[in-house]
Amino acid sequence: MPGTFISSVPSDDLRGGDFSRLAALGSQYAIYDPATIRDAGGGRFSRQAFPGNIIPASRIDAVARNIMKFWPQPNVAGTADGRNNYSTPTKALEDYYVHLVRVDQNFSERHRAFVRLHYDWWAEDKNNYHNNISTGIILNRINRGLALDDVYVLSPSTILNVRYGLTQQDFPERRTSRGFDLASLGFSPSLLGLVDKPLATFPNVNFSSGYSTFSGWESGDGTNTSMVHSVVANLTTLRGNHNFRYGADLRLYREFGNRFQYDVSPSLSYDTTWTRGPLDNSPSAPLGQDLAAFLVGIPGGQMRRSASYAEQEKFFAFYFHDDWKISKKLTLNLGLRYEYETPLTERFDRSVKGFAYGASNPIEAAARANYARSPIPELPVDQFRVLGGLTFAGGSNGRSLWQGERNNFMPRVGLAYQFDAKTILRAGYGMFFETIGTNRSSSIQTGFTQSTPIQASLDNGLTFIASTANPFPRGLEQPVGAAGGLATNLGQGLSFFPARRLQPYSQRWSFGVQRQLPQEFLIDVSYVGNRGTRSAVDRSLNFTPAQYLSTSPERDQRTIDFLSQQVTSPFFGLNPIYGRTISRASLLRQYAHFGGISVTEPIGYSWYHSLQVRSEKRFARGYTFQMAYTWSKLMEAGEFLNESDAALSEVISSFDRTHRVAVSGIFELPFGKGRHFASGIPGRLDQVIGGWQINAVVQRQSGQPLGFGNAIFRGNIKDIPLSKDRKSVDRWFNTDAGFERVTARQLASNIRTFPLRFGGIRGDGQARWDFSAIKYFPIRERLKLQFRAECYNAWNHPNLNNPNTSPTSTAFGAITGQSPSPRQFQLALKLTF
Repeated sequence: MPGTFISSVPSDDLRGGDFSRLAALGSQYAIYDPATIRDAGGGRFSRQAFPGNIIPASRIDAVARNIMKFWPQPNVAGTADGRNNYSTPTKALEDYYVHLVRVDQNFSERHRAFVRLHYDWWAEDKNNYHNNISTGIILNRINRGLALDDVYVLSPSTILNVRYGLTQQDFPERRTSRGFDLASLGFSPSLLGLVDKPLATFPNVNFSSGYSTFSGWESGDGTNTSMVHSVVANLTTLRGNHNFRYGADLRLYREFGNRFQYDVSPSLSYDTTWTRGPLDNSPSAPLGQDLAAFLVGIPGGQMRRSASYAEQEKFFAFYFHDDWKISKKLTLNLGLRYEYETPLTERFDRSVKGFAYGASNPIEAAARANYARSPIPELPVDQFRVLGGLTFAGGSNGRSLWQGERNNFMPRVGLAYQFDAKTILRAGYGMFFETIGTNRSSSIQTGFTQSTPIQASLDNGLTFIASTANPFPRGLEQPVGAAGGLATNLGQGLSFFPARRLQPYSQRWSFGVQRQLPQEFLIDVSYVGNRGTRSAVDRSLNFTPAQYLSTSPERDQRTIDFLSQQVTSPFFGLNPIYGRTISRASLLRQYAHFGGISVTEPIGYSWYHSLQVRSEKRFARGYTFQMAYTWSKLMEAGEFLNESDAALSEVISSFDRTHRVAVSGIFELPFGKGRHFASGIPGRLDQVIGGWQINAVVQRQSGQPLGFGNAIFRGNIKDIPLSKDRKSVDRWFNTDAGFERVTARQLASNIRTFPLRFGGIRGDGQARWDFSAIKYFPIRERLKLQFRAECYNAWNHPNLNNPNTSPTSTAFGAITGQSPSPRQFQLALKLTF
């Protein structure tokens, strides 16, 4: 499957430490020397720029030199500062095999059954963006299935259908660099001792400004497997003008995971923390400072010791449905379905369960004593608390990872009324619950999976204790599981499940009229609506209180300086992860002894309204035609504009597509035996030109709504979109409509008011034309060979990605890629007997 990869790679002068070309673009590209960091007083730390914006060759890290050899050279012009200067054609090599066996048995006129076995194997070799061992992954999916179906006619009015299904999948993934010799890059023996050599990979290396990443993955090295058992029993009974259907749907879900992407090599990340200036809280450069940190060998990142998991949930559903034909013209559909999904469990209780909000953390006494010696005015000593920590499944906490709900009743109502022989009115309402178990959630294994962050310095850069060659001088923290208690992951991020998880549900309704037109055409015009409730939203619990943030529409440097000021950390010495100082903003958080804390809560909602028009020409005279048009709007409240907000932001959904058209048709060519032309041709010639069927599918839809982040905008929103004749891939919207684009003047430490997305500012629409040709070759009475020739995206239409919406980027407003859907051909033979 071909495609194109566009990214940014450093030019030779940048790889050699010469950033003078960037400096010529403006002072915001200055590179500051981490070796010059000094205490500037008042909680600030200063640093000096490299003379001439050039890093001396003697300062360039040996590991960085070796890693850079695996970056390709720039091969396209890119932007002025070197973004999007690398383009390469890509391909995904796929092998796919399917095996299917089905045996039917008719025991009698009243009793029949079948058994079906299924096996398929799929492999994909892709993402080799650098055309060498530093990128690329291999994915496999192996599916196995068994289905048993039994139908028994109990009486002339009653039918029983019982089905059993077993589905099993293996999903392994590995980077193509597995077995890579990390010593060849110059890593220290200390790091090499932390890695299992046969599993070692090229290190994952990331850059904050977007330089091309090394050794990425999708789900990560390792394997997930799953198994689903299902039993379904349906009973259908006819009673007068009632058609009753009732039954049960029982399932057992099991999932097993063993992913270790952070265990087999270090994950290194580089940002502007140590190379911006002249102060520690100065704005970052648009590009370059993260690369400079890489060149001088000061990383961030992590490694892990990862646990496996074995999860299970059970699903029970029972339903009753009645199709009641009240009269020849009126039919009423009434139904009720009940579902219960048991809470998730992990076989060995290797999972977080919740958070002890008010419990005293084990380090509280020592931290309070430390704080009393160096308090800040905003937080009185008697109000400084160190509370909370993770709780775990098992023991007195119970094995279930949350408390489920047992009142999920779903009514269904439908109505069909025939006005006359050619006109029918249809209406309906239904409620549908979403799953939250293994299909949506996994165990949170903090404590059983232990991450060790790379901490280059514990004193704001006055001294450095870690380097790229030796990122973990103190080794890796070992997982202790639930034994860590409330002290688990001190100084790092946490997530947990709410004590009671409510399942999301949607209410759907429709009202429409169908009319049969001349020439066997049918038209259907409907209003369709949906209300989604209790959708999952990630809420942050550990934020700087809003009262300390700026409400200015412009950059408020005074507030930024105040909140970023470094003060004495009350946690220093209580765990190796804590530094000597902590920012005022971090100390004012409710759980300052942890990093970010998030919990997924069922508080989101959405609403959808649409006009749907469908036209259909039923199959006759050798052709059929279908057309569907949808005019819709989807709004949602699915995230917070600010972490401290009490209410969600109501905004146009990222899934909104105002217009969508789909047209399809089937046309049997009128040549050959039984057709209008050449019906008397010889059999051998008919094998060539007769019996062909042509299919076509055309899809068009509107583009995706766009957002611009926490931006400063001083113009008129209506001036941002450009008319079709004015927009291009280089300038998709009006970048001069009023955006503040200077890096040094961007917002920070503020209450955001700029919306998440805009319905009137959208990316490129999507278009696709697919065709196929099908012919059957009769071999014997019960033996046929089918030939299929299929072409996807036949016109090779480029469906463009969204434009860059970061105002400080030199690529702002430009489209730099397209979705990987170029023209594809597929040929197939199918033997039926």
